[in-house]
Amino acid sequence: MKKLLSIIIPSILLAGVLTSCNSTSPIIEEAQLNIYTQNFDSAYASLDRYIEQNPDNGLGYYYKALANSEHGFTIQPPSDRKPIYRDFRENITTSRDLFSQMEEAPSESGEVDNLVLNTWGREHNAALPYAIDDSVMATVDEPLKRAVAHLENAVIINPDSTLSYDVLSQIHFMDNNYEAAAEVLEQSMELKDPPPAEDYDRISVYYAQSGNPEKAVDILETGLELYPDSVSLTQKLADNYMNVGERGKAIDVLEGLIEDDPQNAQYRLVLGTVLLSITESLTSSISDKYEEIYDLKNQMRNASDEEAENIEQQLAEIQEEIDNETEEINGLNDRAEEALMETIRLRPNDEQAHNALGVLYQNKAALIFAERNNADDLERVNELDEIANGFLTDAMEYYEKTVELNPENMGAWQSLYSVYINLDMPEKAQEAQEKLGM
Repeated sequence: MKKLLSIIIPSILLAGVLTSCNSTSPIIEEAQLNIYTQNFDSAYASLDRYIEQNPDNGLGYYYKALANSEHGFTIQPPSDRKPIYRDFRENITTSRDLFSQMEEAPSESGEVDNLVLNTWGREHNAALPYAIDDSVMATVDEPLKRAVAHLENAVIINPDSTLSYDVLSQIHFMDNNYEAAAEVLEQSMELKDPPPAEDYDRISVYYAQSGNPEKAVDILETGLELYPDSVSLTQKLADNYMNVGERGKAIDVLEGLIEDDPQNAQYRLVLGTVLLSITESLTSSISDKYEEIYDLKNQMRNASDEEAENIEQQLAEIQEEIDNETEEINGLNDRAEEALMETIRLRPNDEQAHNALGVLYQNKAALIFAERNNADDLERVNELDEIANGFLTDAMEYYEKTVELNPENMGAWQSLYSVYINLDMPEKAQEAQEKLGM
């Protein structure tokens, strides 16, 4: 189960609520007794009579709110309390307004805020054990949904409390309800002026997890306008730029981080892996184009002069695309290699950096092999074989360092097995095969 993204305040100190009545009205005294004995229907009926007789007095509404408060906490399950708490909110708000207009307000007018805080605090506090106490969580099915119900009640009772919104959003996140987590946190942020950087950080995670990286980008860009020095927001912005296909922007953000903190190996590792992911997609594209060239050359053998001319034109266009993409890959590979090499200089035993360099050189070899397969000249074929095998040897060394650092890295062992096969190293390939349990 996910842990809360930040520490939840464990409980709210409950205020005392006035239970004695200073009024000489027998109706109010009757209602108070019925509240005390939990005879709520009779209490509501009495208070409705009082309000009808005293429409400008907040006392009737205050005691209706008190009845709502006591009544609500007796209803099970907590998700069924919402109508009662909506009545509470309406009654307590009306009582406050009427008390403020009275020349001589009763002593209960000074207890309005305490009644709100007490009712809200009980629901807020009741939620927490269902999210953080294993023994309590084991007593019900779907304890997180029980916590959500209590917190939704708390928000109805006291919609100005950002605390309940914040905790509710975190519990939705724990329950994998990312859209609800984002929606609730956004409500909380609207109440803050301004929201803290941590809120922008958290909500971007919620939007990204809910499959809405575009919204995550928007919220992070807004957050960085307020907190331009936030490293965490900047890192997440780079991640989400990648998720929406804005690779150039992601690279710019990462390079900015490196410029600000050149000794940070993690930034260089992330930049290297981002650049590598771009080269991998381009490498795949070029390999596909070489296959097109192979098919077109086969078609040439039986083509008419007119068809051959058309194929020649297609071949020239595809080759131009390959040349352009190869130039782009070479530039990206150089930048990725530099970033990953610098990572290793700063962190010599960085498993991810060594593995990424293995991937980089293996991809370089794959590109050369794709060109080799379409070469017409035997001398050129041999030359390309030698270049590709050189890259595979480099890849092998980095993969071997990766499994030295982490012998359980099965992905690196699988890559090593492929490299050993291509380099005609059967004994090494057998070793990798045994490690993989093949």
